[in-house]
Amino acid sequence: MEQERRNEAELLIKKVLKEKSFLVLTENEKHFLIDVYNDEMKIASDDYENYQKLPESQKLVNIVILALKEYIGSWHVSTKEMEDISKYIESISNFE
Repeated sequence: MEQERRNEAELLIKKVLKEKSFLVLTENEKHFLIDVYNDEMKIASDDYENYQKLPESQKLVNIVILALKEYIGSWHVSTKEMEDISKYIESISNFE
């Protein structure tokens, strides 16, 4: 069950990255992403209390960055993919 939720969340993140916008997500999908990644954000965040106070849009940006970091660390990433990821990170403030 938990792995299914994680797989669904990863598909939503891919959708956001492809469209370079969170506008492709419904409100329920946004809440779902935040819920699925909550435990990981506790670990990844330097200050989880401040993370909890962030607006939803910033939490989503942090989750996408975390997912990209996991991807970079877990797989062989080609130069082209690294360039694409860098572009995503540079434009991440435009995801809203």
